[in-house]
Amino acid sequence: MRTIVVSLLKGGVGKTFLATHLAWYLAEQAGNRVAFLDLDPQGSSTRRLASERTGWFAADLFDPEARLDLSDAPGITVFAADPRLQMVKAAADVRDFLGRFPALGAHFDHIVIDTGPKWDELTLSAMAVADAVIAPVQVAEDSIECAKMLLTALKKAEGARGGRKVDFLGLLPSMVNPFDRREMDNAVKLARAVGEKLMFPAFIKARPTYKHSAEQHHPVWRETGSGAKAAADEIRPILAEIVRRMDDRRLSAA
Repeated sequence: MRTIVVSLLKGGVGKTFLATHLAWYLAEQAGNRVAFLDLDPQGSSTRRLASERTGWFAADLFDPEARLDLSDAPGITVFAADPRLQMVKAAADVRDFLGRFPALGAHFDHIVIDTGPKWDELTLSAMAVADAVIAPVQVAEDSIECAKMLLTALKKAEGARGGRKVDFLGLLPSMVNPFDRREMDNAVKLARAVGEKLMFPAFIKARPTYKHSAEQHHPVWRETGSGAKAAADEIRPILAEIVRRMDDRRLSAA
């Protein structure tokens, strides 16, 4: 089982888009069993994955009394967000999650976790079980501060993991307008501030097609409208590189 967390301590940066598309991409491989944990109480990913296998709830992983009837079926199994996630506020809740999470390993090959826009027990729980973290980020004036906050959060998560490092795959500029000089300048400033090694070697453009696919509850490569092919040709190599980096680092750690 491999677990990847999509996180940045800010809203509106494309976390839900990236997390759901990563799950769809992983599920394309024949026989792959993908669990999607929506740990954002806003539940945007839960709504976008409404056409996938549902009936499970992320909050149950924080409740030692909840019954987990897990599925071994291929495809995506959604552990949905519900109002109970807002009650996860104590260290004991995190410990309960860490105790229950390993049970997923017998049923799933991959776990994708979407997180909320702030540092709380939900985000800490996700980071504590992550094999890898990818962070979509907008190239705005506050991007550098957002990046620094995330890197600080990763250090805190490593404390909850007994010092075991989180494999950070990089900051992935998202919803970028390549014709906006200010955004391009901000991207350069961000890369200089955090270092080239912490920047993912690609970016996701701002495209209306991405919004349309989300409204239709399917990945952008299933769209047939104008711009769909260009969008698919952009995002699929990015998802493939994320998976490749996870594979490479897993092999090097073995």
